[in-house]
Amino acid sequence: MNKASEIFNEVVEDWIGSPPLVYRKLHQAMQNPDASFGEFSDIISTDPSLAARLLRIANSPFYGLGSKVETIIHALSIVGIDQLKELALATILVNQFKGIDRDLVDMQSFWMHSIGCGLAARTIAKNMGESHVEPYYTACMLHDIGSLIIYKEIPEKAREILTRCKSEGLSLSTVEKEVLDFTHTDVGAVVFTKWGLPRSLIEAVQYHHHPSEAKEHPLFPAIVHLADIIAYEMDLGTGGEPTIPVLDPAAIQRTGLTRSFLSDIQDDVRDQVDEAVSLFYD
Repeated sequence: MNKASEIFNEVVEDWIGSPPLVYRKLHQAMQNPDASFGEFSDIISTDPSLAARLLRIANSPFYGLGSKVETIIHALSIVGIDQLKELALATILVNQFKGIDRDLVDMQSFWMHSIGCGLAARTIAKNMGESHVEPYYTACMLHDIGSLIIYKEIPEKAREILTRCKSEGLSLSTVEKEVLDFTHTDVGAVVFTKWGLPRSLIEAVQYHHHPSEAKEHPLFPAIVHLADIIAYEMDLGTGGEPTIPVLDPAAIQRTGLTRSFLSDIQDDVRDQVDEAVSLFYD
């Protein structure tokens, strides 16, 4: 095993076999076709803070359910099990990465970027006529999770990478590849594959910088790529990149959108972002 493989295994080994417990129970319950909403509610309710936050999110104008949601079962009946499971994962991970050194990443800034990206992705998907837009939001919430895992597991290497990115103006992936021989997108994709997440979400994580390389679900990374650029252009926090990512023309081609449209939706995103951040991160 070469040095790069050893470091990669060091980074992912604590994560690939241990998705958050509540998420793992939800995923297992979904394998049972006879599982009831009550069973899913019981699983979520084992984590009172998660249950409270999910209800807070479900009742917010940001989520737009249009009716008072008083129980997890009610939320499930409105948004569906798949959607609530992914929302639960995003909510759990917000808390799981608290405590990373601030000199590596300001977590509020990180989640502001992820959430701003998510809001842009929802808007893009709606304007494309997509009937289910929340999976695009979740993909943006989770698209840079690989970076957080690197910060948490190998902080000194992460400092070296971030220092070079800032001093040389190079992209995060470029320097990660030079220093580690793998990138944050590789880490996120491997962990989420082991966790059994949807292939569309995995491709969004793996190819959000290069959506032209996606084969099975090309629309997901294309939308996340464009939304990521919008969030950087609006200066909505940071995922670690020193400059605005380079636009992959394939993302424009796959979505059929224009560059002017991407600029026009920024006001909608800005109007929602503060409230959305307060729902997930406080």
